[in-house]
Amino acid sequence: MVCSSVIIAAQIQYLQHGWINRDSLYYLESARLLVAGEWHQAIKVFNWPLYSALIAALHKVTGLTLHHSAQVLSVIFFGIATYSFLTIIQLAGGGRKELVAGSLILFSAGYMVGDVLAMLMRDQGFWAFFLASIVFFIRYYKSATYKDAFLWQISAILATLFRIEGITYLLALPITLLFVQQHPFSLRLRNFLRCNFLTIIAGASITMAILISQDMSIQNFGRLNEIFTVDFYHGLTKNITDRSHIMAHDVLGRYLDEYATQGILLIFLYIVITKIILATGIINSGLALASVLSKKIQLDVATFGVLKATAILSFLNFYLIITKVFVLSGRYVLALSFILMVLASFSLAYLFRYLVTVSTSKKKWGVIILLAFMLVGFAKNIWPKDPSNTYCQDAVVWLREKNKDRKPVFYDDSRIRYYAGVPYIGSWDDNWLKVSTAIKNNTLKPYNFLVISHSEEYIEREKILAEQLPEYREIKRFAGPKSKKSIVIYEKINNE
Repeated sequence: MVCSSVIIAAQIQYLQHGWINRDSLYYLESARLLVAGEWHQAIKVFNWPLYSALIAALHKVTGLTLHHSAQVLSVIFFGIATYSFLTIIQLAGGGRKELVAGSLILFSAGYMVGDVLAMLMRDQGFWAFFLASIVFFIRYYKSATYKDAFLWQISAILATLFRIEGITYLLALPITLLFVQQHPFSLRLRNFLRCNFLTIIAGASITMAILISQDMSIQNFGRLNEIFTVDFYHGLTKNITDRSHIMAHDVLGRYLDEYATQGILLIFLYIVITKIILATGIINSGLALASVLSKKIQLDVATFGVLKATAILSFLNFYLIITKVFVLSGRYVLALSFILMVLASFSLAYLFRYLVTVSTSKKKWGVIILLAFMLVGFAKNIWPKDPSNTYCQDAVVWLREKNKDRKPVFYDDSRIRYYAGVPYIGSWDDNWLKVSTAIKNNTLKPYNFLVISHSEEYIEREKILAEQLPEYREIKRFAGPKSKKSIVIYEKINNE
């Protein structure tokens, strides 16, 4: 199964044809600066540098491009994540059928495997070491060996160095050891300290470094500053307070304004639950719920206890994120999705057995349709994508052939600059702001070609360009999927 996961991940990376998202630009540019020895600049580009450092290291060792190095890392990380995922199923009492069911659930996951795995993201590294940390914590929970304690902490620390949210599990999951009722408190405390010794040493070292050095503060430790800061509570509640005032005055009115904060928190709860279900998949979420509620499915008690604690911590993580920044990407909830998929594998394995033993044809067909739906999801994940998905890359290739004299080109999109191989000047979210600012400042004159991204949602922007830049004419258009977005290439017709 692990070999299959490596092949699947490699196929998905191949199907992307070099596609990246905006976050990937930070990692790749940071890695480039690390290779060049510009460490301080690399940290400025992205201040949580483990993923970028691994890309740079693999590039130096193998000679692969930075892009290919990132792709190789994604494949390796997904292999580790798959192995750990299946190991958790075994620790929960799963056998061969549960492992097959878990593999089918994982490989057919539309959002996790079909979308996120295709991206060059540090998320895959987080998946790998988050799941590995759960494996070793379950083993430590059962055996309390120094080896498992050490491996749990190393894995959890590495997960945290990929995504800062991992620190929640590193610090809070061991607390469950204090509530193992069958052990005397002295043993519980000893087990708790044993699986925290690296964390305690690291925390003490950072504290001593800050106290001893006058030039050092928590800000020198990257994104730890976001967690261990005196105004953390203020930052957590500021957005809620501000939005509550708006909701109270503009939505609820003076007779209901006291319910504004509670209303926002309930909306957040709905959003978090919806995000979890959509990221995990409706079928997988239903199967996971069935595993928890069914008396016919028995899971290992200790493993199930750890999974429940992990799920609760994950949910709290998501709720804190959306409360603080009013944003919750589906990628953030995938830690809990893995736990739900582990549980779902037991229900699906039960259905495998049910399919063999049940005599009612209608019920058999229900199970067969469910399995067919999952197989279709798996096929969709590894099937070649619509050629229009590469419209950005296609535009760059076409212009490279057209512009053989290498005349100046203006790119409004940071990713297209990357595809064109031009120097990195930062990543930005608002392409139109960049274009409108250039028009306002009259800085487009030196460019013979403009490569502008358009959307059917803002069709009026094309008219604005035609009116304000009459010296340019459209020479080629590349449409994306369903023609919702496009890349338009303009050429200067007045060379004064």
